[in-house]
Amino acid sequence: MKKKDIQYIKGDKLKHFVKVNDPYLPKGSRHGVSICKGCHAIYKEKKWFIDEELYKTNIKKKTARIVTCPACLKIEDNFPSGVVTLGGGFLKNHEDEILNLVRNEGERSLRDNPLERIMSINKNKGRINIQTTNEKLAQKIGKAVYKAYSGELEYKWSEDDKFVRVNWNR
Repeated sequence: MKKKDIQYIKGDKLKHFVKVNDPYLPKGSRHGVSICKGCHAIYKEKKWFIDEELYKTNIKKKTARIVTCPACLKIEDNFPSGVVTLGGGFLKNHEDEILNLVRNEGERSLRDNPLERIMSINKNKGRINIQTTNEKLAQKIGKAVYKAYSGELEYKWSEDDKFVRVNWNR
């Protein structure tokens, strides 16, 4: 990790600055509009959001910088910030319902924050592994599955970077 990839952000609740090691956070100009060439997310005033009208307007006028957003970069690099593992006998009998719940949670998060996305869903030996671009989405998926179906839920945080493993079994 290069020194330039380390950013400091003000912690809302902590009232102090927190060191964040995320090379995918946007750098450079905080003025104007940037548009992701992959997903059409818009970066304006330090926020990413989806707005098709603003996208069309800026593309026609050619007033926006064309970039690749952090979520698209993580997907290209296969660099998840969260991994959810679902397992257990209950999963086998309710797989379709649980996957619908997971996808719905992913869509809901995408509407609120286009940087929170499900990268992949893989089935392997009676387990389902879900990779996410954001650790918060992994937490939300685990919490939603637990709330709907109970079972055992466990979070494992990495010490250095923003990464979480969420394990659910029933």
